[in-house]
Amino acid sequence: MARLNGYDRIPITIPTGPPSPEKRSKEFLVERKAIELLIAHGYHEVINYSFTSPVSGDKVGLPPDDPRRQALRILNPLAEDFSVMRTTLIPGLMETVQYNLSRKNSSLKLFELKKVFLSQVGERLPREVKFLAGLAMGFDSGPHWGFPQRPVDFYDIKGCVEDLMDALQIKNAKFSKTEDIPYLHPGKASQVVLDHEVLGVLGEIHPEVLGQYEIRGKGYLFEMDFSKMVKWAGEEKRFQPLPKFPAVYRDLSVVVDKAMEAEKVMETIRTFRQPYVEEVTLFDLYQEPPIPEGKKGISYRIRYQANDRTLTDEEVNQYHERILARLKEVFQLDLRQ
Repeated sequence: MARLNGYDRIPITIPTGPPSPEKRSKEFLVERKAIELLIAHGYHEVINYSFTSPVSGDKVGLPPDDPRRQALRILNPLAEDFSVMRTTLIPGLMETVQYNLSRKNSSLKLFELKKVFLSQVGERLPREVKFLAGLAMGFDSGPHWGFPQRPVDFYDIKGCVEDLMDALQIKNAKFSKTEDIPYLHPGKASQVVLDHEVLGVLGEIHPEVLGQYEIRGKGYLFEMDFSKMVKWAGEEKRFQPLPKFPAVYRDLSVVVDKAMEAEKVMETIRTFRQPYVEEVTLFDLYQEPPIPEGKKGISYRIRYQANDRTLTDEEVNQYHERILARLKEVFQLDLRQ
């Protein structure tokens, strides 16, 4: 009818009422923020097939009793290499690295944020869980005349995960050493734990896994349960004014067993609940003489600060001595001179 009478005869009307903003889900907002941060870290997003090869579990070293071995088989697969639904994102990332290396792309930072499909006992359909996985290898930057290239290492991938936790306002997540991840180097792997719940794992890729994909060199990856990250992510943003009064810093150097995690000392300082302890950072690691064999020296910097006044040296020294006494009591460690 409008076409017969003429569109020019339709009167112009203005919508009434205030526009209603689109309501975004928490998962959408967390996902968008995570992707933006990874891109800022130099990572490129990849999208792999949701189905994979039945031998992918063998290639990444999953033990026979691992639940991820129970992959859901597709009734009409395109080929045997695409005959089961994926239960982890790691094989897809490894295949992407293999593809790029064969085309001379040797410095890579890749991530994927997609679902995996986990079989359920007595259920016909799998449980769909969204995971976030990232992989880095090669150099941290391209060639430059002003400074040498630096190979990426464990602390690059750990720093990326720490920034991710901070951006999503996931508080009090801890990194603890683990040796139970089959596709990670047993001495160079860690898990991210929050309130006794494992959010994910990260570390150096196991050399045998690299060999399965004919990849030379070292690679580092993280694999996070994104559904748990969404659960723990904070939504409220609060303005925090800059401090009006200066901070006071004290350094603390201790000698501990070489196998001891530096995070344990930091956590003890944080949870000791001494007044005005605002920040604890690790700034030095020393393992040469005169440090005894089997020991290491680690140094921390503690920032003391009050919101209502400037702290005196006498106050800070008193709090600092209490912290030293507490560390000696818990760890029986020696102070480094």
